[in-house]
Amino acid sequence: MKTVKSHLSNVLDENLSSIQRLFHHNKELILRPLFYPTNTSVCLVYLETITDKKVIQEHILSPLLKMGTISENPIEIIENTIEISKIKTVSLLDDAMTELTAGNTLIFIDGFGRAIAADTADWKDRSLSPPQTQRGLKGPQIGFTELASNNLSLIKRVIKNNQLTIEDQKIGTETTTGVYLLYLEDKVDQDILHDVKRKIESMDLKSILDSSYIQEGITSDQITPFPLVLTTERPDVTSGHLLEGKIAILCDGSPNVLIVPALFMQFFQTADDYYESSLFDFARLIRIVSFVLSIFLIPLYISFILFHQELVPSELLISLAAQRQIVPLPLVIEMILLMLIFEVILESSIRLPSGITLAFSIIGTIILGQSAAEAGLVQLSTLVIISATYVLNFAVPIHPFGNAIKIIRYILVFLASTTGLLGIILGTIVLVNHLSSLNSFGVPYLSPITPVNTADFKDTFIRFPLKKIINTPKKYNKDDL
Repeated sequence: MKTVKSHLSNVLDENLSSIQRLFHHNKELILRPLFYPTNTSVCLVYLETITDKKVIQEHILSPLLKMGTISENPIEIIENTIEISKIKTVSLLDDAMTELTAGNTLIFIDGFGRAIAADTADWKDRSLSPPQTQRGLKGPQIGFTELASNNLSLIKRVIKNNQLTIEDQKIGTETTTGVYLLYLEDKVDQDILHDVKRKIESMDLKSILDSSYIQEGITSDQITPFPLVLTTERPDVTSGHLLEGKIAILCDGSPNVLIVPALFMQFFQTADDYYESSLFDFARLIRIVSFVLSIFLIPLYISFILFHQELVPSELLISLAAQRQIVPLPLVIEMILLMLIFEVILESSIRLPSGITLAFSIIGTIILGQSAAEAGLVQLSTLVIISATYVLNFAVPIHPFGNAIKIIRYILVFLASTTGLLGIILGTIVLVNHLSSLNSFGVPYLSPITPVNTADFKDTFIRFPLKKIINTPKKYNKDDL
């Protein structure tokens, strides 16, 4: 059933009554009437807390007060009188409400069923600061903020290209959140762009508070712990992906920008990879090795001790057996308890005030772990394996990717504790098969590894010189969208 749109009335008092009725609970609604000798009545309507009152006073109210009379074509006269660059007219009551809640000032004229909406928004925002979760040693040290206009200007500052296209729309019937699609018209894949637009338009959410709402909405057709959308708070990273032909999704009110399509290997890339010399830089390989070890170190340790002791050197096996004599818990239970304790410590350190986070982490990890080992509650070797695993886990630069690692680790621990190496091998086969079945907006998740695309290997495991990467456009192997 279609909703009937309510048009603005030609009578000024009726329009003001409708607005006051809709905002009866809102004490910040300001109505400023103006009267002219020709019996023409004009009224300014705005919300006090989200508008720039100085702009209203100097560039709207003051010019209007200096006008002697308003005769013919008052809308055109007012549009040419007020000193605001961005104005438009609205004729629907719903559109007028949208403009008000967006921080704009409405100018109503008696006898006309339209209102002039002037841009006077003044959203409170924090100053530009370095990225909080994706810090780098080199390169730009500016991160996105919660204001979409700031984020758009940061990207435009890098990409001074007339092919840069920005499409905006409002999502959420209750929040009417601004969502912006950015791409380079001459580089973007039109099939992927159409798929992204279709998924965004099909989202049925009443409210959007963060870009993560959009991320979940556009990837809900695939069940996986791995992120299918790359999240970044760095303008340089966003610009780099746009120049590769990808699509950026900005959400007003969120400092995190979504990049699609996102591929598995790109989660091991950081901005520093492109600001250091590629000849002797093996940081990306270290991250990949750390990723593999963070998943398999604990399961392999459990399988060797419980099922494959013949693979362990005799001296080490004797030492481990001596430690186990004073530990009351089975190895698997001991491992799982320590993993859970580490997770609790990490979660608690995130929620604590920044001033005591370091002290809490030291007490929770070093002192607690050492005391538990000295008391005979856990093995020293177990503590070393757990600590090394979580250190390796932090080498993965993207936080959502780290969450996927934790889930896989727990599954492999269960398989290793029941069937040893056989369970780990079967779990690995299932994991690789799952990754191979995923796609990010039609692009295979493991591309360019599978299907093989030798042209894109120049920026996969290691980075080739920049001129070989930048001057070669990327071509995505796409499944059926």
